[in-house]
Amino acid sequence: MPAGPIKCAGAPQKIAYLAADWWRHQHVLDKTRIILVLPTAAMFSQPDWAKVLEGVAAGYGIEVRKESQLTEVDGGARRAVIADTKAGTKGTIDYDLLHAVPPQSAPDWVKDSPLADPAVPAGYVKADKHTLVHPGWPNVFTLGDVANLPTSKTGAAARKQSPVLVANLTAAMGGRPAAARYNGYTSCPLVTSRNRMLLAEFDYDLKPTPSIPLINTMKPRYDMWLLKRYGLPALYWHLMLRGRA
Repeated sequence: MPAGPIKCAGAPQKIAYLAADWWRHQHVLDKTRIILVLPTAAMFSQPDWAKVLEGVAAGYGIEVRKESQLTEVDGGARRAVIADTKAGTKGTIDYDLLHAVPPQSAPDWVKDSPLADPAVPAGYVKADKHTLVHPGWPNVFTLGDVANLPTSKTGAAARKQSPVLVANLTAAMGGRPAAARYNGYTSCPLVTSRNRMLLAEFDYDLKPTPSIPLINTMKPRYDMWLLKRYGLPALYWHLMLRGRA
């Protein structure tokens, strides 16, 4: 997992769990060394789900290297260099399979514009985290992956940001102040095996904000996997993109 904001922070972990689950079913997991490299000090930004993911990784025997980054790759030699950013050391690892998520950033035309937040090298658009209004240009609104908001860049976050942006844009067009507020809600569906998933939902304060009542989404579940496999695609294609949800 690279340093800096990325689209769906759980994505680099999902492939590790899915690969481990496959290797377990092929009866070779005990012969396979899996190394998960994370730039963060915790498995996940929200501490409750971080504890659950610690258990998931341990159950597969995954070696988790926190506060570390992939800095060099020699594809021909199948060799990777991992830097421990806390200790200030580097180590070389020979690999058979490498899954690397590249660092991400805003498009160059945004990054090189006055709209970009100068405090962020990735060049995401500066915005008030609640109103989604640019502090320098009150007629500029932003949401989604390009917005420099202190929350995960997920489709669920954009879904909750959209009505706030529309309400505040409409208010601005009518000469009224931006009154709608986004609370930082985001959702990260974390697939932990071929048929299990846990659903992390939280706000700016990292407070769990579950949207499904009476279901404990803090553990991998089959019904949550069904939601991921069938429910979320239908929600996305037929409701979100049509502005109905």
